[in-house]
Amino acid sequence: PSPLPSPLPPPPPPAAAQQAEHLEHICSWHAGCCNPFFVAPLPERRALVADYGHGTIAVVCLLSGSILHVISLPPHTEPCGSSALRRPLGVARSAASLYVVDDVAACVLQLDLEGRLVRSFGGGGDSGLRACGDDASLPLLAPYGCAFAAAEAGSACGGSERRRSAGAREPLLYVVDSGRHRVAAYSADGRPRFAFGRRGSGAGCLHDPRGVAVHGGTVWVADMCNHRVALFTAEGAPAGAFGRHGSGPGRMQYPAGVAVSRSLLLVSEYVGGRLHVLSLRGDALQLLTPPPAAAPPGAAGAYLCAVGAGGGCALVPDTDGAVHVFAVKRAGPLERPPSPPPP
Repeated sequence: PSPLPSPLPPPPPPAAAQQAEHLEHICSWHAGCCNPFFVAPLPERRALVADYGHGTIAVVCLLSGSILHVISLPPHTEPCGSSALRRPLGVARSAASLYVVDDVAACVLQLDLEGRLVRSFGGGGDSGLRACGDDASLPLLAPYGCAFAAAEAGSACGGSERRRSAGAREPLLYVVDSGRHRVAAYSADGRPRFAFGRRGSGAGCLHDPRGVAVHGGTVWVADMCNHRVALFTAEGAPAGAFGRHGSGPGRMQYPAGVAVSRSLLLVSEYVGGRLHVLSLRGDALQLLTPPPAAAPPGAAGAYLCAVGAGGGCALVPDTDGAVHVFAVKRAGPLERPPSPPPP
């Protein structure tokens, strides 16, 4: 009789398994910042830290927290109020500018890369907002996080023709307005474009949103009091949501920050104090609790304020004044088990 054929080797693991990415904690530090809030990595192992306690933006060493430079602005009158940095929260960077959200002045300050004021926009005196009509006519009430999206093709998931045109032709700054339960979009030079979101829990609704991230034509919003992440197209059309209140994987407790790093979506909880690591589709991959850092005297308990990501790393500030640094690691190819010997 003919010998039996050897069994076929098992198929190779899928590409996603071969190149799985995950977060690893690198270090935690306390800078000279009084109250670090939103953060943004910079080239050359540096980071921007919005220090709302001191009313400054600090440029720090990514691995040690040493302050390299401090940006502050003297007060003077601008159309949307004082342009001094009073309580900076959100911070974002483009190729030519820094954008800082100040919730006391209720406006956005645009700075050049040397920290000099270029303009302020989005506040109550910004007549351009009123000229847009609809919900975009309202000035910022309680701005929080922000994210900058470079120019790219608009998504094809709906939205008005005006919004598709704006999303496809120019870079946009997305600013979360927690007070109005919406997100406002501005051009790179501060011209209002459109706004989306309204108070509620249904599709396209937000309740006290905080952080925002933009990647590949999708906008993710940390929908804090709905305990979820809401998705929109770059033009503001609702595109789904994931997460619900709870403490297990995929469940969230007041998410405040959201960021994208390579293939990972990162969501920080304000009350839960955990960092969710998800796929861009919302699949739960890791659930991390940053290790306690050497808190200063009188520190009360660490809630996670936000999360910033870029350049293969993630920065997570907490309410004790610490910043936790994580690196995005890529696992090597999974080893295939040896084939069984022929019979």
